[in-house]
Amino acid sequence: MFCVGQKMINDREAVSDIVQEVFVYYYQKSQNKHPVEHLQSWLIRATINKCIDYSNRRKKHFKIDAIKNYSTQDDLLEQQQDKNVIHLALSKLGADERKLVVLYSEGLTYKEIAQIADVRFTSVGKMLSRSLKKLNEILKNLNYELY
Repeated sequence: MFCVGQKMINDREAVSDIVQEVFVYYYQKSQNKHPVEHLQSWLIRATINKCIDYSNRRKKHFKIDAIKNYSTQDDLLEQQQDKNVIHLALSKLGADERKLVVLYSEGLTYKEIAQIADVRFTSVGKMLSRSLKKLNEILKNLNYELY
């Protein structure tokens, strides 16, 4: 959940708060005897939705944080630049497109992506393909390649 949140908004403190909110919400829901089917999918989807809400509230103040804890100064600068470019490119995607790309990058199956993103299983491949193509075009404009 934290990794998904990090990829969605790239703000460690905000992601920590969001993950905590999701768990509190799940606890309240379970106390009210509302069963949650497919717990993993529900938790990831709730995290993504909270991240989208957070991004929409803070859209004008979006900032990209630096990466910490790398072995050498050169690695740090290179990793920072790469991460900044990726987050910049992701921020230029629509919320639904970003959601699909992030879920795909987490290694989820198309079936899991369909459940979490609330799209038809048969549509996931085409939607993901379009989102990745758009991301690739954005990265090309920034002189990077998607691989």
